[in-house]
Amino acid sequence: MWVFCGGMFRSGSTVQYQITSHLVEHGGQGRRVPRFAPDEFDEARRAYANAGGLLIFKSHGVSAPIRDELESRGGHVITVHRDIRDVVASAIRKNDWTFRHIWKHGLLDRWTSRFEEWAGLPGALVSRYDTMIGALDAEAGRIGRHLGLEVPPRLAAEIGAEYSFDRQRRRVSDVQARKARRELAAKYDDHSQLHYNHIASGEVGVFRDVLKPAEIRDIEDACGSWMSRWGYVPEAGPLGVVGRLHRAWLGRAAA
Repeated sequence: MWVFCGGMFRSGSTVQYQITSHLVEHGGQGRRVPRFAPDEFDEARRAYANAGGLLIFKSHGVSAPIRDELESRGGHVITVHRDIRDVVASAIRKNDWTFRHIWKHGLLDRWTSRFEEWAGLPGALVSRYDTMIGALDAEAGRIGRHLGLEVPPRLAAEIGAEYSFDRQRRRVSDVQARKARRELAAKYDDHSQLHYNHIASGEVGVFRDVLKPAEIRDIEDACGSWMSRWGYVPEAGPLGVVGRLHRAWLGRAAA
């Protein structure tokens, strides 16, 4: 049976994939699947047709083959959301994008809509980034219960330590070194799914240090209903004259 770890871009779905894979592999209940694009799930399904147990697949998007698998054969969904303002700040830091690039390409809507797709699937386990990273041992317990796996406190604590920011940063540094030595065929490690520039800070509320007040206001105005739905509180206030001028300069977001 397939287990899909799919959350918002820059929201912690890689950590969920790592924790889920650790739990499943620790108990001999299955294995992680190397990276495939969402639209390549049919290929992954054929490649692992004879594999037993739980198969862990990470994807940001819900492709038609993934939806078909869940509807026809069942499976598990584990997903996570993050403050969209921090998602934007993290994307800017990781990819060296401008806010205008994110706005013009309609990425705010794409990121929130993709999460809503995952969260709307039957039986999805939905986590919140700040809660998850604040207690990785508790997250391991939640994922274990969702999958019907026993997670003793000692194992939960082990997982919490294994995927702490310090350990993850060391893994990222290793990926960077292997990339520099041209030992990697891609920009990420296939086992951990960590990219060579995966982690900037991972902090909650980092948007306050990265984004301009007008940019924060634009996000809150565009994503207000989504933020309210998932418990994020706006703080920039109404648009005002400066805000309207900034919005005019940004132009219209892509549909």
